[in-house]
Amino acid sequence: MTIAHNFRGLLKRAAFGPVYYPQNVTVGLCDPQAEIDVWLHGLDESVNVTYCHIMASSAPLTIGISCQQTMAAALGRGKGLSLRFQKHGGEQALLGEIALDYYRAVPIGERQLCLFRVSGYRNYCLPWLRLWAHHQQYRKTYRPDKNPDVPITLLEARAMIVFFLCPRPVNLVTVEEGDRGNMFPINLMGSLGDGYFGFGLNSHRMSAPLVNRVRRVVFSSIPFEQVSVVARMGANHRKSSIAWKDLPFRVIRPKSIGAPVPKFAVRAREMEVEDAYPLGSHTLFVAKIVSEEQLAYKPQFFDMHGLYFARSGDKASVKLRDGTAAFPRGPGATPRVV
Repeated sequence: MTIAHNFRGLLKRAAFGPVYYPQNVTVGLCDPQAEIDVWLHGLDESVNVTYCHIMASSAPLTIGISCQQTMAAALGRGKGLSLRFQKHGGEQALLGEIALDYYRAVPIGERQLCLFRVSGYRNYCLPWLRLWAHHQQYRKTYRPDKNPDVPITLLEARAMIVFFLCPRPVNLVTVEEGDRGNMFPINLMGSLGDGYFGFGLNSHRMSAPLVNRVRRVVFSSIPFEQVSVVARMGANHRKSSIAWKDLPFRVIRPKSIGAPVPKFAVRAREMEVEDAYPLGSHTLFVAKIVSEEQLAYKPQFFDMHGLYFARSGDKASVKLRDGTAAFPRGPGATPRVV
């Protein structure tokens, strides 16, 4: 038995390498993150879109890029467009890329948000044979019917891995309606420039129609040490409302913010929703930031895919560029989308 066990261990090590990397890794980073750069390729010149792109919907997988009108026109005519994910600084190693097909554009103030469907991907974090082995392992937990609200394809699931090679912040969203409201986590979000912000919510859950009705939301950045508390609040997406007294933490009302936020919040941004666009599994909301308050200075809660750490070979924790640590959350079918 010992010989057989050792032999299986050797085979697994040969296939996967020294470490099996989980799908989701919790990361503590300063915001904005400075770990990964994201570049748009396919125009005459490459464009850094690190801080102006978002995942707008999961199924079909839709990525939005905010840009000026002239660039939006070029993107509408563009062929062979892709996002490339590179390490920031140093060797600027290419980690992966996602092929984009232009879908449509929506207005955001004086800018445009160009939306793209995903048509392909490449992942360079591991040699192709080891990457294939990891994909086969992930595939064991992949089932298109596991979440009928988000019927992603296998291609989309693997492209999502590349998308999450870049750290994605996780915030808590407050929506207040009369003497009640709701508070739930989100990681499909990002700045769109000129004070605009975009975020996606599952169209089949209660949080999306609540936001669409109230049209006023507050995003709270979460400190790294509160990860476990926030992770348990995903069930609130399925609730029409909650009582603030039932939250597992105290809330405060900052001077310039018109709704309760967690007492431990690092930053609070209040927004007015201007438009909503159904895009399949998710509804894309475009909002204007009307108030912002910095409440603390701490590393914040981000998610990444474990394959980013493949080059380090460290199973327990990994030091990132700013000195903070990353910790595995455990395997799953796809990177976590909330």
